[in-house]
Amino acid sequence: MNNDTIPFEDSLFINQEAKYILSLLNDDVKSSSWLLTNGIHKIGRLENKEIILDDVTVSRNHGYISVDDEEIIIVDEGSTNGIFINGELKSESNLQSGFRIQIGKFNLIVTKVEKK
Repeated sequence: MNNDTIPFEDSLFINQEAKYILSLLNDDVKSSSWLLTNGIHKIGRLENKEIILDDVTVSRNHGYISVDDEEIIIVDEGSTNGIFINGELKSESNLQSGFRIQIGKFNLIVTKVEKK
């Protein structure tokens, strides 16, 4: 196991109060995961975004994910290539654990953090 595959520590979730994890599934890209706490998480290819997907298939201001305790919503902000949820093009969608998201060439999955 290398540093890229070390599991998240439990203390990380407690300190961050993460509600969900968004994980990159692409084989050709170094794996990444983002802890999603309550609030707005901007998605795009600009460096000022929380979720940076650096490829021309992703708009600079692609969309955002909103987390509010038990609810998680993804919204497309008028991107060129859209957001696909479980294979369907959506401008806005409520998400659930296990839902697959495609943004440009990137495939992601959202997972609910279960509190112990």
